[in-house]
Amino acid sequence: MNKFVTAAALTLSLFTCHVSCFSQAVHKLTLDESINAAVERGLVANDVEARYLSARNRAESAQRALWTSVSLSVTAPDYSQSLTQQFNPSTGNYEYYQLQTTNYQGALTISQPLTLTGGTLRFSQSVLGRAQTTGANSALNDYFGDFSVELRQPLLTTNQHRLNAQRADIAYDQAETDFLNAQLDLVYRVTESFYNLFQQIQRLEIVKEQVKQNDESYTAARSKFNGGLIPEVEVLQSDVDLATSRNDSLNTERELAQSKNDFRLLLGIPSEDDVQPVAEMAYSAVSIESEKAIASALQYRPEALQADRAIQLRELDVASAKSQNNFRLDLTARYGGNKTDTVFRNIFQDLNRSRSASLTLSVPIFDWGRNGLNVEAAEIDLRNASSQREYTHQQVRQETMDLLNRIHVAQSRIEVLQKSVAVAQQSYDISLQRFRNGTINRNDLAQAQQRLTGTKLNSLSALIDYRLGIADLKRKTHWDFEKNAAIEPIIRVKQ
Repeated sequence: MNKFVTAAALTLSLFTCHVSCFSQAVHKLTLDESINAAVERGLVANDVEARYLSARNRAESAQRALWTSVSLSVTAPDYSQSLTQQFNPSTGNYEYYQLQTTNYQGALTISQPLTLTGGTLRFSQSVLGRAQTTGANSALNDYFGDFSVELRQPLLTTNQHRLNAQRADIAYDQAETDFLNAQLDLVYRVTESFYNLFQQIQRLEIVKEQVKQNDESYTAARSKFNGGLIPEVEVLQSDVDLATSRNDSLNTERELAQSKNDFRLLLGIPSEDDVQPVAEMAYSAVSIESEKAIASALQYRPEALQADRAIQLRELDVASAKSQNNFRLDLTARYGGNKTDTVFRNIFQDLNRSRSASLTLSVPIFDWGRNGLNVEAAEIDLRNASSQREYTHQQVRQETMDLLNRIHVAQSRIEVLQKSVAVAQQSYDISLQRFRNGTINRNDLAQAQQRLTGTKLNSLSALIDYRLGIADLKRKTHWDFEKNAAIEPIIRVKQ
């Protein structure tokens, strides 16, 4: 019975393993395919697009505030019933009557801000229908229609419409800049995660090779000890090295699993699927012009653009603050027609002319210096924005130079370490053969093995660092030096 249960459990385990192996999809992705997957399925790309749409809609809303607006209000009906006091001529007394009123009213308003002059032109048409019934059984139905064209024009003051239009344009440009920069950040994150995963896979292979080499060293040491050629301590040291390398292998496998989880999450791949980066790691130098890289960074880096736009906004703030501290004239002119009648259609015929005009002078006399302080504060902000712009440009220039230096150092490391790997491999092969022949001891072999492993890891690290440096340079200069072309957006948003 026990044998039957054991066999059944083993069969079930094999079947489960078989099903899980077939259900797990394997995604073999190049870097470009990984970026496309992150754009199509990744949550980070959705967040980038959502933040851009939100910022763009707010900017467009500010722009459209200066477009023609049309509003309609309808009150149908407005009913009221109450006692009202009225004078009765026949009795010579004030008496209370029950008053019922039903109003029907509609108003259409068309408003057009005048960006050129700073004024506002408004067209309005309203119609009122009213039915009244008093306690004295008297009823009245009448209608009132009113049409007017009104101009409100500030004179001798700052054009606030133009200031608002400029602020809206700056906000829209900033939204576009932030969107492109967020896309480049996403590309860099995917690139960094891609190469980090690739590096972990290669590192695991190197560590496993180290385990294999230590196992061979331990086997050779055990054989020589059994033959009485080396002391037992060298066998024990080889055993310790083998255990240490196996521990490194387990830690590397754990780090590899974490890298795969991060990569899958960024690309929107199910956690039960496996991912395998496909990369051609052959080294090829990229020609980079330092002056072009610095100039491109100053032209396109969001920090530099934001600093330039901050000056524009502070200049607008100064102009707006000064407008509050000066005298101003406001011209208001209105022309229209209206009429009241007991017949609805008659209120649109033979209109009575309605017109008015006014010129208002406003002069600030005394406000405890409040407006002056606002102007001073705005001017301080403008000077500070200018200083921050200079600092930001210096910072961008320095960061670009540091990045170029990082790339140059990585190139030098690659060229040196690629030769060192071949030399270290040859040195290890010779040392292993000499150890087997008994011409060197176990410590000499261990040092040769450590040099080989360290050289391979350093060479891989230099190559990855170079690739990431090139990717970071694309992000920070908006220029692809490999293709010698400007960076194009990767997320297409419907207009």
